Amino acid sequence: MEYSKSFQSRVNNQIGKQLEEMILAGCEYYRDRGIAEINRIPEHFRVTKTNRDGSFSGRFTGLAQPDFSGTVKGGGSIVFEAKATLDDRIQARVISKGQKSKLNYHQLMGANVGVCVRVKNTYAFIPWKVWCDMKSLYGRLYMTESEVKEFEVKTPGFIDFLNHRKRNADEI
Repeated sequence: MEYSKSFQSRVNNQIGKQLEEMILAGCEYYRDRGIAEINRIPEHFRVTKTNRDGSFSGRFTGLAQPDFSGTVKGGGSIVFEAKATLDDRIQARVISKGQKSKLNYHQLMGANVGVCVRVKNTYAFIPWKVWCDMKSLYGRLYMTESEVKEFEVKTPGFIDFLNHRKRNADEI
């Protein structure tokens, strides 16, 4: 079944929003229990025109930043991107050069860095080291849903993305 690009774009946008909402619910869960303070980083955006109907035009004014950043109890920091697809694989190229540069720097500074993903129906937190080594680990610049399952996290009404630290501590 072939879908129009605009329909597919709306679907992709919606699953991305759902992923972010589930991550934000996880952030609230961690905050309420004193586990971590993690926030969504807003895009650098400037409104250039406001219309009478409430719509507006605008433009991005800065380089892309990682989607989420915060502090975990005890002083550690976490920085990550959020990416979603209904395909059976997640492509490395979904992370822009600017985002990669920022994530690399946070990794260098000692942060817990990764990519929180939804691939089809699998939710996972892929450590940044694994994401960056995708080519050598898997022989290609994408991971299949079955490969992503190795980093799967629980989703009890939110994405328990901090749960990955227990299982994959040696890889981060």
